[in-house]
Parts: sequence; structure tokens; C-alpha cells
Amino acid sequence: MRKRTQLYDAERGAGATFGEWFGRALPARFSDPGLEYHTVRAGMGLIDQSYRGILELRGKDSTRFLNGMVTNDVKSLKAGSGQYAAMLSVHGKLIADMRIYAVADGYWLDLQEELVPKVLQTIDRHLIADQVEVRDRCADFVLLALQGPASAELLARLGIGGAKDLEEYQHLETAIEGRSVRLIRAGETGEEGFVLVPEAGAAAAVWEALLQAGRDDQLRPVGMEALNTLRIEAGIPWYGIDMDETNLLQEAGLERAASFSKGCYIGQETVVRVAHRGHVNWHLVGLVIGGIEVPEVGAKLRYEQREVGRITSAVHSPALNRPVALGYVRRERMAPGTILELRASQGDTSAEIVPLPFYKRR
Repeated sequence: MRKRTQLYDAERGAGATFGEWFGRALPARFSDPGLEYHTVRAGMGLIDQSYRGILELRGKDSTRFLNGMVTNDVKSLKAGSGQYAAMLSVHGKLIADMRIYAVADGYWLDLQEELVPKVLQTIDRHLIADQVEVRDRCADFVLLALQGPASAELLARLGIGGAKDLEEYQHLETAIEGRSVRLIRAGETGEEGFVLVPEAGAAAAVWEALLQAGRDDQLRPVGMEALNTLRIEAGIPWYGIDMDETNLLQEAGLERAASFSKGCYIGQETVVRVAHRGHVNWHLVGLVIGGIEVPEVGAKLRYEQREVGRITSAVHSPALNRPVALGYVRRERMAPGTILELRASQGDTSAEIVPLPFYKRR
């Protein structure tokens, strides 16, 4: 079994069945994944995000340096605000996607912990005379996601009345049961949601305090199987599954992670060339699958007997009561409404391209 998290004992006591996700031993489920899914859609669920970690940048040159390393406009951030961004290679390929939070005298980079070594290597390669201190804080903090339409109400009962007023990626310092926590407005599931970042030593206490406070409202711990379904319905790609270092920013549909008006950054030439003078050959799209079989990852997509794409993620969608998938399709066949042929283990079926997300709260 891979590396255990700070919450392993608490989660095992709550009946978790563990699996390997992003190199970590994480709860695959606590009960029925379908029940956990509906808990988030109808109320709220609590998710262990120990597969994510924090890098911290400080120093008088940190703003200028980081702005030149990532795709979004770091200079526009004020303390307490944040943004989604990506780090690219010089050829415009995805090294990592991340959320960036402006904190006092510096920045937090919130990203998959598995990506930290190559992000640190990339930073070190470009950090020459800049006065920037980079710290790996992954062992210092634990990320918890409180997701669902009732999340803000629970936080208000815990004395965090400002939660409902936060905009996406805005954050504040607060406390739960006397434990310091950074609270971030961030949806992971297509629902209203928050990410809470306590110190590692306080993570189990904060986890238990949240579950106790939400007990009367049917707050449940939610495992990775349900989270995977929720995020696919919300059209959220995961690095290492739906995108990697072979993909360009626009292939993965991450235009929202880029500023097209800021100054230079690594990989900008490719991003701008694609946006203004060219195109990419592949696009990540949503697919509604015919029949009842959930396709395998890597299953091929065809159009008139020619291969035009492949599946990267697939689940049964409770919202649509159909199998759905994310996958890459050639640009000539990516228009919504296009019907492709899917080679499945139980026989060929159809896959219709649809706009993302599959699910959005009205």
C-alpha cells in the first residue's frame, strides 16, 4: 500500500475501504459510492484531498518570478484572492495545473503532490538571481474539501459567517475548534464548495469537528470513487488521467487558466500562436455513451471506420442515468452532436459528443 495520510486512522475507523489514488492510500469509499454521490449533490460531503499539497513562494521577487512561470496573471492578485493557472514547458506542454493563492508576503501553490518534484525542478532551473524562497509545505498541511449546496450553512454554524461571501478562489484565515484553518472557496464537484487547509497535526481534529457539526444535516465522508463521478459530471479533468506533459493547454480545454493580456511567461509563444494564428489537432470533449456499459479507459473512438479519439475517464452518471466519458477527439470531429463509434469490450456502441459540463446546478 502506498503512503498513508494523516487521516488514515480516522478514516479506517469510519469504515473506509482504501485504494491507491495519485500514489496515496486514500478512501475509495466509506459506504455506498452512490449514496456518497447523492450526499454531495443534495447536501454536503467531506473529502480527504491529501493527494494535493502546498508549495510556498516568498521574497521580494516572488510576484515577478511566479508571473513569468505560470499562465495566469499573478500580478493581478491581492492578498486573499486566488486563481487557476498552469505551468508549461518551453514548448507549451503541461507540466502541472494548480491553484494560486496570494497570502501575506507570498503565494501558495495548491497542486497534486505527485507533481511537486517536477514543479520544483522547473522552478529551480529558472531561479537564478531572483530573491525568491521556495518551500515544500506538503508535509505541513492537509487539504479537506467540503462540497455541496449546504456547505456554507455548516460553516456559518461553526462561526465562519464570511464563507458564503467568498468568490471563487478567495480565501481567509479562520479557526475550527480552536485550530487554525485557511478556508478557500473552491468547487471540486459542480456544487458550491470549499477547501479547508489545517496544519497536518490538526487535520484529524478538524475532520472530526466538521463531521460532528454536520451530523444532524447528514454530512458524510466521501471517497474517491464518488468524487471521481462528481468531477467527471462537472467536466473537471485530472492531471495524470485526462491530461499530462504531452498535452497543450488548449487541447485540455484549460483556456480559463491563462491570461491572454499579461506579459511573457514560459510557453506563452505556443499558447498565443494556437489562440490567434492556428489550432490544436485534439480536444478534450464530453461523450454520452450508448447502452449501459461504462467504457474502459483508452477505448478507441472511430468515425467511418477511422480512429479519431480515445477515452480518458468514464463513469456511470447518476445525473443522466447514462455512462459518460471524457476523451480526446480530433478537431474535425469534435462538434457537439457528432456521433462516434466506440469499441467496447461487449461490442461496439455509440458515443455522442456533448458540451461540458454534463451536470451544472441550476
